[in-house]
This record gives sequence, structure tokens and C-alpha cells, in this order.
Amino acid sequence: MPSSTFLNLPAEKQEKLLEAATREFSHRPFNEASINQIIKEAGIPRGSFYMYFQDKEDLFRYLLKGYVDQLFMLLEEFLLRNGGDIFQALLDLYDYVQAKIDNQHLGEIGAMTGIIRCNSGMQKNGLLEMLDAETLLQRLGGAVNPDLLDLRQDRDLGDILGTLLVVAAPMIYTGLQAGGDPGTRDRLENILNIFKRGMGKRPTAEIENKEIT
Repeated sequence: MPSSTFLNLPAEKQEKLLEAATREFSHRPFNEASINQIIKEAGIPRGSFYMYFQDKEDLFRYLLKGYVDQLFMLLEEFLLRNGGDIFQALLDLYDYVQAKIDNQHLGEIGAMTGIIRCNSGMQKNGLLEMLDAETLLQRLGGAVNPDLLDLRQDRDLGDILGTLLVVAAPMIYTGLQAGGDPGTRDRLENILNIFKRGMGKRPTAEIENKEIT
């Protein structure tokens, strides 16, 4: 994560460095990306870079975290729009990301697509690292409508959110790589519907009783 020195820079200088880094990571795989090119575009000395970040990976992960945070904020917004329906909110998030793919400006979710397409696995792992149940419950729990879920224990909501996002995040990632492949969206919707209806087969008598009531 960046040092306090970087965080205390004027916003314009921070953005200039992050824009240069986004362009570099969008055009070259992480292992080939050049700090020299980044600092040249940003117009800063090499020594200043290491006052801001420990190394190239530190900068890369900071960029990734910014986009993941943005995805969380968008998901919370879609939860609020859909009355706390996590299933519809995830589909809306996928559709939104697809619609914004071509917007490559810093701070826009589309800027993440270039980085993802240029780097095969590092971002996917980084996304999944941030999907632990406790964090999800803290960030999204208040926006989810518990009446739409079969919650039986206190921990169920966090575990359900974690499970759904562990499934959905790689598919959103795959959709970004595929550039809008409709098959990815259809598969995501089908998997969410499976979770929504439940995966365990109920006894016939139970199904009949439910239909009668």
C-alpha cells in the first residue's frame, strides 16, 4: 500500500502517477511492465517512486484494490436499487461492467479491463483474496434484504455472500476478458438461479405440501 508521502501529495500528482501505471499495466504483462516507463510518463524521479511505493507489485495491488473497492460500491448501489436482492444485484453489476468496458479513463471501471486482459491470473487471485465473509458482511450486509434468503444461523448471511461472490467474481473477470461474450452472462444467470432455488432435492411429499399451502 502507498506511503503517507504519496497520500499527502496533491490529488493531481497522485492521479498522474496512477494514470501512467494504468497505461503501462494495460499494455504490458506485470512481469514486463517497466517502472522506468511509469515514472517517465508521470514525470517523477525514480527515488520519489520508492518514497511512494515499495515496488512495482505494491503499486499494482494498490490499483487493483481501488477497482475492487469500486466494484463493492457499485454492488451496494445495485442492492439498494433492487430492494436488497443479491441475485439481481450481481447480474446488474455484470451488465454495468460490460457496458463500461470501453471507458478506459482512470477511476472508471473500464480502466480495469485493460489490466485484466493483459495479465492472466494475478488480478483474479487479488479479487478473491478480498472476498472473505467478514469483510463482505461489513460492507454489504446492511444492504441485503434478509427476507429474500433462507437464513437459519447468525453466520449464514456472511457465508452466503462469500459463496455467491466467490462464484460471481471469476465470471465477471471472465466476462471482462471475453469482452462481452453473452455465454458468460447466461452462465452466471443460470448459476445464480440454481443458488436461488436451492441445490438439494427435496422429498416429493415436502414439495407437494408446499404447493398445497
